[in-house]
This record gives sequence, structure tokens and C-alpha cells, in this order.
Amino acid sequence: MAHVSFKSKEVDSVPRWSDYLTAEESSPSASASWRTMGVDGPQPSSSGQRHLQMEPVVQLSKVAEGLLAKMYRLNSILDYPDPNTHTFSEAFWKAGVMPNFPKICITLSKKFPEHPNKLQLEKVDKFALEALNENAEGYMQNLEQWIMLLLDLLEFREQVLRLILDLSSTVITLLPHQNSLILHAFMDLICSFVRVNLFSDKIPRKMILQVYNILHVMLKGGRDCEFYHRLVQFVDSYDPPVKGLHEDLNFVSPRIGEVLEAVGPIIFLSTDTKKLRNEGFLSPFHPRYPDILTNSAHPMRAQDLANVTSYREWVLLGYLVCPDELLRVTSIDVAMVVLKENLVLPLFRDEYILLHENYQHYVLPKVLESKRMAKSGRTKQKEADMEYNIAKQVEKMLTEVHEQALVACDAIHHERRILLKQEVGRMVLFFTDQPSLLAPNIQMVFSALALAQCEVVWYFQHVGIASSKSTRGRTVDIDATDPTIGFILDGMGKLCCLVRKYIAAIKGYALSYLSSCAGRIRFLLGTPGMVALDLDATLKGLFQQVLHCLENIPKPQGENVPAITCDLTDLRKHWLSILMIVTSSRSSINIRHLEKATMSTGKEGLVSEGNAAYSWSRCVDELESQLSKHGSLKKLYFYHQHLTTVFRNTMFGPEGRPQHCCAWLGAACSFPECASAIIPEEVNKIGRDSISYVESLIESIMGGLEGLINILDSEGGFGSLEMQLSPEQAALRLNNITRVKAVPGLSAPGNESYPDNSSSVKMSVSLLLPIII
Repeated sequence: MAHVSFKSKEVDSVPRWSDYLTAEESSPSASASWRTMGVDGPQPSSSGQRHLQMEPVVQLSKVAEGLLAKMYRLNSILDYPDPNTHTFSEAFWKAGVMPNFPKICITLSKKFPEHPNKLQLEKVDKFALEALNENAEGYMQNLEQWIMLLLDLLEFREQVLRLILDLSSTVITLLPHQNSLILHAFMDLICSFVRVNLFSDKIPRKMILQVYNILHVMLKGGRDCEFYHRLVQFVDSYDPPVKGLHEDLNFVSPRIGEVLEAVGPIIFLSTDTKKLRNEGFLSPFHPRYPDILTNSAHPMRAQDLANVTSYREWVLLGYLVCPDELLRVTSIDVAMVVLKENLVLPLFRDEYILLHENYQHYVLPKVLESKRMAKSGRTKQKEADMEYNIAKQVEKMLTEVHEQALVACDAIHHERRILLKQEVGRMVLFFTDQPSLLAPNIQMVFSALALAQCEVVWYFQHVGIASSKSTRGRTVDIDATDPTIGFILDGMGKLCCLVRKYIAAIKGYALSYLSSCAGRIRFLLGTPGMVALDLDATLKGLFQQVLHCLENIPKPQGENVPAITCDLTDLRKHWLSILMIVTSSRSSINIRHLEKATMSTGKEGLVSEGNAAYSWSRCVDELESQLSKHGSLKKLYFYHQHLTTVFRNTMFGPEGRPQHCCAWLGAACSFPECASAIIPEEVNKIGRDSISYVESLIESIMGGLEGLINILDSEGGFGSLEMQLSPEQAALRLNNITRVKAVPGLSAPGNESYPDNSSSVKMSVSLLLPIII
């Protein structure tokens, strides 16, 4: 039998990760780009400089998704064990992954990292040890794919840390208003790295490693497997994972702290519902000039709101793994806002860790240590006093914010849902009436969808979340009868339909923008400031390729826009290559030089124009993927049972709307997108669950209609009319009305069932059919 072998850094990266990438992502071209432009060997420019490329950053983030999907699958197979408390269900032992010898396996896990040979396992369970020896090869086969998962986690850690080190040490600016494209790739990779390692704590890593090695020892005459000691060191250093992350990310901590401070203003804006409403951040009307239709009062800030979900994740994960950054002057306010409105830290799908408990265990001790160090006077007195005061404020905030979150988080999000219900509803009415203004405002539409998506997902993520303060019995009180969910789902669905309906107009507007952008970029490249910079051949070539892409974009004319097919991948690739060069400390020309050389024209600088072109190019050939990113409700699949409960509690309430049924049913259309390409069996399971969800909703709708008919037919409904008016009186009054007022089409009583009156029956049927279906 060919057992697992491990080659350290000689492993070709893309082939190693092919199990975690789709066919397109692990294609030969991707492999070539990885090897030539990856972590180990970026391509040199004509001046001999070596610059990083984006491909490895993006691909490793996708590998992280694959690793998370595989760990999620293992966790479900093993019936969600708790390795930290050594709690394993009966289903865990019957899953066929671990040998069904609990005493030995749990002992190996508890005594980690001690070598199995030192544990005298024959005294623990002699019979089980003999049975393990007899069937060692079969048990080893069952564990091989999962020991390979541990090896992949180790290799992933090494590659990501090398790449993060290279990026953080060479990229000169990582601020959202200067270098947002590279910033998002950089922070997404860090967050993916953190989530992978936090999730790994949910799988029985110690047990898998120790049992696999003891089986290897039995089969190989007492020899440990070749990677055993490296994996022991890796697992031990990440026990618990936050401890290992503190050490691994210490070198990049200051860069992360700068980023978290920089995104603070947008986070503050997103929490200020009054300002969002009064100043028109989500409205195509200018708040001070309502008669003038504009692209938005604050186009750039409104566009930034689409990224707020990511920014909040950066803050929650960033301060958890880089606690020293909380001691910055403005960090306490940023952290306070985000911590106060959350109780859980989502990892992957519906898996999470308790947010405040982890901050108490891993962040607060670091803050207290800084406070002690400052008090001991390790630095100058003035600086020590300032550091001590900040640490004291952070300590107070961390000890109080959990209680504040339990009390206030649902009210905070409920207020936001009310705002979004109103703003999204107004947006739908406005763009239905003025579809020509949809294209210029498409970025604002994406922001509205992103904020609505975030609030809906938050609502279901927090249903039934209990605090670890169980002595007080505190849980967050989520209102299952909140009607805002139905309104937001309906508004999101209608906005997405409008975008798809007018996709040709949006595409045409984007093409026109890019055509005009070509002229502006050519003009900026010819300004005296740019000529004086004396760009090297590599940069000149890349700028010419960008111009070539822009100037060869098809011109939209009349009704031919839907027929235009345009792939602008090369344009985006060339622009990213330019950004990677001019933001590198190894380059003689940097981003600040480009902006200073072109800002004197009084217009947008060259970098700003390029970033805008990148953004609008995605509205030409990636509009559907952007719509899916901001407007998809696929994450609700993992809460579809809660979804059904909330539907039943709200649809037939006082604010229930029958027209919202389509939005609740339509959510199931995106559920299959949750299936991971590397786990084929997920497709069928999610498909079956989606059908089951739709059937349960239709059953509720039909039950509601039946109840409505019964109410109308009861003594409290139409039956109560008998108490007010006798049938004879009703017939006389109706006859009098038809004679006196000559109501057209109204037959006398008793003639309703005549063939010529069948239209009324048809009308009733046509009204009922859409509701039933």
C-alpha cells in the first residue's frame, strides 16, 4: 500500500492544491502563472526589479475555501465533536474514520504531544490494542485522506506566511482610499488564513495524528511516519489556534492596525442610520436639492458601503489575532462599535465561535500585560502614562462590551433593518419609474444590496445564540415575528430583477464610461509630470496595454448593446500588475509619484482613473457575479429551518404581505450555490433540502389560505353579517341599487351562476392562482 509521503517546499503549489480548486483555477495556465509569478519567484522587470503578482494571493484565498469545506465535511461526518473537552458521540465512533476504541483514542488525544510509545496503552485497553494491531492497515486507509488534510493545513500555513511577509514588507501603502484593490486581496488572504486555523480547532487533529502514527509504527516496525514530528510541532503550536496566530502574525500586526484604523470612518457611517437617511447615502435624490436627480450625494462613500461587511470582519478577526493594535488611540472606538453589535464570529457557513468569550480569553490578557508593562515604566514616562491610560480604557471596554452586546445588539440591527426596508423600497419605486438612472447609480444599488444581505444573514446567524454566561441564562432575544425580513427579502429580489432587466443599459453605460476613460488616461500619460517621471519599459508597456484594451472596446450603438460580447479580463490583469509595481518599495516609481504627477491637472489622478476603469469594467463582463456577491441569499440555506419558522410567524401577521411569498420562495434558487465543487455529494443534499424548504413554505401558504377562508366563513367573518341584515333585506336593497343606479354588469340576486356571468368566477380563480402557485 502506498502511504502518504510529504515533500516540503519542493511540492509544486498548484498541483498540490488541485483538490481544493476548480478545473479552471487549477488549469495549466494557472499553474504556469503560479510558478512564474508566485511566492518563490516573481518575474523581474526590465530594470532587474522583482515584483509580486496577485495570482498567488487570490489562489491561496480560494484554497482556504476548499480547506474549510473539507474540514466542514469531516466535522459533519464525525457528528460535530468537541475535541477540547474530549466529548465524542456514539455516531463519532461509528462514522468509520476513527477506530471504535474510545479508551485508547481519547487517551492518545488527552496525552498529546507525548509519543504513543510512552503511554503504556496496553494498560488502558489491552484487547483494543490487539484489535488495532490486527486491522492496522484498514484503519490506516480510513485515516489517510484526513492526515493529508493536516499536511495541507501545515503547507498552507507556510505558504501564506511567506506571501504575507513579502506583501507586508514590500507594499508601501495599504489604505482603502489609495490602494483598495490590493488591500482587499491582502486582507482577504489574512482573514482566510485566520478562519482556516480557527476552524481547525473543531476537528480532532490530535487524535487523527496520534492514531495514524501508532498505526504506522505497528506496520513499519516501530518507525514514526516521516512527517510526524513536524505535524506534532504544528498542532501543538496551534493549541489553541489563537495562540499560534498571535505568534505567526506578530510581524504584520502594525500593517493590520493601520488598515483597521483606516476603515473606521466607513464603519462608523454604516452604523449611523440617521446620517445614512438624512444625507441620502442610499438615495439617488440629493438631500438638499430633491428636485435634482444625481448619481448620489456621496458617490465614493456610497460605493464604499458595499465593502462594510468585509471591513467588520477585518476588525473582528484583526483585533483578535493582533491584540496590540487595540492600544492605538482610535482603535478602541472602531472595536467598540463592531463588538457591541455582534455575539458570534462566523468562520464558515453556519460554523462560528463565540466572539466575546474569545476576546476575554485571548485579547484581554494581552491588554493587561501591556498595562503592567506601561506601569513598570519600561518606556519614557510620558509615553508610559499614555499607553497605560489607553490600556486601561481598552480593558474597561472589553469587560463591559459583552453585556452591552447582549442587551443592545438586536435593537441596533432592528433599527438598521427598518432603514433598509424603507430605503430599498424607495429605491425599487424610483428605478422602476426612472430606469435610465439605474446604470449611473449601479454602485449605490450594490451597496444597498450588500447592507441588506448583511442584515438578513446577521438576523439568522444570531437566532438562538446563547451566551456562555449561562448562570444568568442570557440569550440574545431575536424576534421571530419581525416583519422587516419579508420586506427586505422582497426589496432585494425586486432590485436584482431590475438590474437583470436593464442589464443591457448598464453594460452600455459602462462601455461608454470606459471609452471616455481611455482619452483621459492617454491625456494624463502625456502630462509634463508623467513625462518627467521617465517610466521604465515595463511600466510603459503595461500602460500601453491598458490603453489598447480601453481603445478597442466596442462602441455601444442603439440596440446592439445586448449582442456585444466583451472580455475585459486582460484590462484588469494589466492594471493590477501596474498597481503591484507602483505600490512596491522595490520600484523607483511609486503610487504617490503617479498621483502627484497627474493631480495638478485639476482632474482625477491617473491611479484614481485606473481604479474607476477597473470597477466599471466589471459591470461589462462580471455584472452577474457582482450581483451574486452583493445580492445572493445563498448563506440562508444553512438556516433554512429558521427561515421557515420566521416565514410562518410573519406572513400571516398584521404586517404580512402576500406578495412577499415569491421572495421567500425565491431564496431557495440560490441555495445550490453553497455546494462546494470539491465535495460532490453536497449538490444532491442541498438540492433535496431546497425542495423540502419550498414544499414547507407552500404547505404554510396553503394552510394560511385555508385558515383565511375559514375565518371569512365563520361567525366572525361573513357569517356575522346575518346578525346585521336578513337575506330578504339584503336582496331588496341590492335590487333597489341595480334599478336606481343601473350598475353595469351587476346581475340581480339569484342569477350569479348563469353562463353569461362566468367571468366573475374566472376573475376569482385568476386572483387566487398566483397566490396558490
